[in-house]
Amino acid sequence: MPKPHHRWHLAALLALFALTAPPSPAQGAAANPACPDILLGDSLALGLAPHARALGFTVIAQQGAGIAWLRQQEPRCARRLLLVFGTNDLRGMTQADAEAYPLRIAAVMENWEAEQAIWATPGCFQDAALERGSLALDAALTRHLRRASERLRDLPAIHNGRLARCTYPSHDGIHPTGVGYQAWWGGLAEWLDRTRMPGVQPIRAIR
Repeated sequence: MPKPHHRWHLAALLALFALTAPPSPAQGAAANPACPDILLGDSLALGLAPHARALGFTVIAQQGAGIAWLRQQEPRCARRLLLVFGTNDLRGMTQADAEAYPLRIAAVMENWEAEQAIWATPGCFQDAALERGSLALDAALTRHLRRASERLRDLPAIHNGRLARCTYPSHDGIHPTGVGYQAWWGGLAEWLDRTRMPGVQPIRAIR
């Protein structure tokens, strides 16, 4: 069965990397009641989990998860997919690694059938090694906007979100506090509502 066409977008809000795959009337996640809303990711996703579960999201997350873990997950269908991911791959990330990383994410996520999805990219860390990797990744994402690759040729938006991410408090230089997670979830839910596909019900963000 052919894979659905996916379109990746870098979002202005919260450094989101967005994916949409408009389904046909007879196919797609929205037409399948077994396709839940999914939060997928690492320990930052675990911090968002209570907010996501309160709105009916299925949470698939693990502390320390990196790209190898992501590849091991069985692809599923989803109405809305939030990918909160990347922090554990930032240490020692070179410029070449950063250039390849979005393509590696795309190669994994194109196997997931999602009507609407966003990647909340990692960033704004007090940990120097993580922050260096985050800056390299941000720069690579910006370059992809200017020089579209074969897999990322459908990028129409801008990459801008470090300032927004940096407004969230952190208790260890990596993970937000409870207030930070709540504010972050509100922003993610708002973005999903603003960009939702026809037929997908809006999220009522927790404030």
